[in-house]
Amino acid sequence: MPQPSLGLDHVVIFVEDLQRASEDYGALGFEVVPGGVHAGGLTHNALIPFADSTYLELLAPTTRWKVAALRLPGLRRLSRVVFRSSPSLRRAVRRVRSGEGLVDFAMACSPLAAAVEVLGDSQHVEGPMPGGRVRPDGEQVAWQVAFPDAPVLPFLIEDITPRALRVPPAKTHPCGATGIHAVSIATGSFDRTVALYKTLLGREPFETVAPIPRSLAVEFRLGATQLRVLAPMGANQVLRAHLARRGEGLYNLILRADRSSNLDPARAHGAQITLARS
Repeated sequence: MPQPSLGLDHVVIFVEDLQRASEDYGALGFEVVPGGVHAGGLTHNALIPFADSTYLELLAPTTRWKVAALRLPGLRRLSRVVFRSSPSLRRAVRRVRSGEGLVDFAMACSPLAAAVEVLGDSQHVEGPMPGGRVRPDGEQVAWQVAFPDAPVLPFLIEDITPRALRVPPAKTHPCGATGIHAVSIATGSFDRTVALYKTLLGREPFETVAPIPRSLAVEFRLGATQLRVLAPMGANQVLRAHLARRGEGLYNLILRADRSSNLDPARAHGAQITLARS
């Protein structure tokens, strides 16, 4: 089987109210495009497309009662049944119960089956399985996805219909953002997480200066995007508090832009996002 090609596709931000979140991200200086309703009807989304072909996905349940359902006691144990038709939500249940914010990210992969095979015995992967949504204009979009069990790994996506149907053309954003520069993943198992990424990407990481004092960090380069693995050392209260609150997975996001600033996390619905001058 051929070696899969991999590239960052998009980052998922869970929000409770899609309309309100779309308005708030618009106020932060992003052009937000309605995405549509996913197959199964549990979720809908809106997209923020960038010039580097990546995008942010604002993902929300289609009705408010589903937000409450996400936070039911014991839901983590029942999630395999409750969210059988929405594995992306199942993966994010632990962090979603802690509130809005960064919950997942996707790598575009072709062929998808090859990436699943590459992970092999190191990680159980659910898929490939079909996915899709109906756009507001009625156009059907289809893809296939695979979900590793480890929350530190991205889910993998391969388009069935043309990607241009799934991802709208890049927008010029008033905030100056042009793409995703870096994605940071927080973990309590540094060596294991680094080994998983070495297996998936087929390359060694670069050493990097940890952006947070008293933490371990390495960096994988994926095209123009940096994937940073972070783990607390000693009494690092920032990362330890994050891991206790939201679990392993996405920590923060740095967007390539024509200016430098930190976005208001309240307006960004819990997502830690920084604009960095490129």
